[in-house]
Amino acid sequence: FEALADVYARIAGPTGEQSRACRAQAARCRAELGQVTDALAALQGVLNVVRAVDSDVSEEAVELRHNIGLLLLAQGRATEARQVLEPLHQDMCMVFGPDDEMTAEIAEALALIHLDLDGDAAT
Repeated sequence: FEALADVYARIAGPTGEQSRACRAQAARCRAELGQVTDALAALQGVLNVVRAVDSDVSEEAVELRHNIGLLLLAQGRATEARQVLEPLHQDMCMVFGPDDEMTAEIAEALALIHLDLDGDAAT
């Protein structure tokens, strides 16, 4: 996916939608391979580009923010995950409402984080 992202970047520029999509998918593949630190850095880099060219609540930005929050949570970095997921949840409630499927999923993750942090578990 990285090579494909480079090709798209040469054709449409590094902020092009196809280049961003390939970079995000490459990051997700890294996460699946256990390279979570690299995956988080890559996803954050793509999110920064998306924020520069689109809205923070665009479909692409929401998906990236969600991915980042869940990866942080999976790594046991509950405080950092909460810092990503709480504003995302607020945005999702405002734009899509609390009954939206992803909004509810984020609320569940936040509930787990609060239980984890209240129980003096990993931060």
